[in-house]
Amino acid sequence: MRRAVFLPLALATLAGCSDSIVAPEPGPGPAPVHLSASAEAGAVVATDARTIAWNEGGVLFGQNLPLPDVGGGRVVWQDASSGAAAVLAYDLASGARAQYATVSGTFAWPATAGRYTVWSDGTTIYLRDASTGTARAIGSGAGYTAQVSPQGRVAYVEFSAGVGNVAVYDAATGATHILTHYTPDSGQAAREVDVDGDLAAWSSFTTRSPYTTAIRAANLATGEEREVVAVNSQAIGAPSVSTGRIVWSDERSGSYDVYLYDFATATQRRITTDPSGQFNARISGGLIVWEDGRNSASHYLPENDIYLYDLASGTEVPVATGPNHQGWPRIDGSRVVWTERANERWEIRTAVVQALTLATLSSTVDAMLASGDIANAGAARSLQAFLAQAARAHDAGDTAGERAALQRFRQHVRQLAGKQVSAAAAERLTAMADTLLRALAG
Repeated sequence: MRRAVFLPLALATLAGCSDSIVAPEPGPGPAPVHLSASAEAGAVVATDARTIAWNEGGVLFGQNLPLPDVGGGRVVWQDASSGAAAVLAYDLASGARAQYATVSGTFAWPATAGRYTVWSDGTTIYLRDASTGTARAIGSGAGYTAQVSPQGRVAYVEFSAGVGNVAVYDAATGATHILTHYTPDSGQAAREVDVDGDLAAWSSFTTRSPYTTAIRAANLATGEEREVVAVNSQAIGAPSVSTGRIVWSDERSGSYDVYLYDFATATQRRITTDPSGQFNARISGGLIVWEDGRNSASHYLPENDIYLYDLASGTEVPVATGPNHQGWPRIDGSRVVWTERANERWEIRTAVVQALTLATLSSTVDAMLASGDIANAGAARSLQAFLAQAARAHDAGDTAGERAALQRFRQHVRQLAGKQVSAAAAERLTAMADTLLRALAG
């Protein structure tokens, strides 16, 4: 049974902003990634799953949560294992690690996009520019709300009026714009924010009965502001913004579901429908990720998973499932990052989303051989032989031949399952083959 994940909104105090290079740590091996058996033709698949870092010190204490974010080719996170939260970064291309800052508390709430990284010391928010390697203070506010865009805009909640208001700092001009003007008498306050390009979005809540929450958005170029949705409870998730779209989760259906709003067309749609609850939703381009409770055995001791929805194909796939708890997903382009409770610690894991093709399936077989999910080279070669037959038929325009080769591949996987191929790997390979077969039947 997994332990519950507690996420206190504690903040920290800055102790330093100088960079120091840290040697890379080896990962314990790739995590299992399963393809949705219900995926349709043209679906995507999560591949290259691996662990890139972890926080020591046990899993029951909130201060050990890494709270990773991804952007600009890097993953940033916090590590308070030693008692002070370090802001760390991992370069996805080189594998190099760097330390951006240390705060004398347990939370720094780092976020990253483009060449920028932002974090907090509890009262002051700092912005680092990778082009110069320097960090500067940009404002005072709730560090856990700060989000940065690739353009260098930082959205956060500040409290100079006595309640939370939305502020946006622009690195290009050094100016800060206060978007909202809530007061203690207004009965409203801002809670969480995000920004991308000219679009900022935030959640707001009423400070007295009847208690409601809402998602609001503003065009920073035109000043247009609108209410996206309001719900009759305090239960609404933080918004995430990308390329003119906003995603969030709310419980208007009776359980948490993920919703999408297009600012340009003023249209809204529901993305998820499973009654077990989907939350912590994030969007990047045409991909949406979230934390999903459908496979969790307990509401209080979650065993959540990471799922993804591809807007282009209209398909949903799991990114990370299995006996561990997976949560706090983040996405940048095709790169997904999440936190996993494994090996009695918090681990940061990542995968890449790509189109599902014969080449993808062949690469997956190679990766499974390397990881030990396929026990020996002979078993891998036998599987690759069927895929080579399918590829030759595909190149010749022989749909029937391609289908037959994939069916033989699937049958061989089932024969090897639990023997030369692990049960989890066999499940994944079979699901991938089934998806390609459905495409051929369409």
